[in-house]
Amino acid sequence: MSTKKYLIRIEFRYRGVSQAYWDSSLNSKTITIGVFDNLDKAIDAGNKEMEVLERHFKLNPNWGKKERFSKNGGPFNEPKMLIGNLAYLQTPFSFFATIETLHYEDLESTIKDILISVKDYNSTKTTKNN
Repeated sequence: MSTKKYLIRIEFRYRGVSQAYWDSSLNSKTITIGVFDNLDKAIDAGNKEMEVLERHFKLNPNWGKKERFSKNGGPFNEPKMLIGNLAYLQTPFSFFATIETLHYEDLESTIKDILISVKDYNSTKTTKNN
């Protein structure tokens, strides 16, 4: 049996005082916003987090629009599951907000499915070479 859940995370990348044992000014921090039972709830929660960022940072005047997670705003009318700051907000750091699909599946059936796929691929490859 397969179950889907949706994980929202934001990764921040920035130059700051080193947080590691080596002397580097490059830092990264990833926070988990939550895990949600359906995509609609994840989109709503993720968009609320974008509003928090907008309260702290101005929109990029060259782009001038708010970015939002959505069910059909991505490439080829697919869900928009990634938002970054590049054209969106004027921040002194980079960030990547993502909604990731988590697949909870039985290990035995997953192994079986993979082995069938590998076998089918290998037989197709052998057929093409003959």
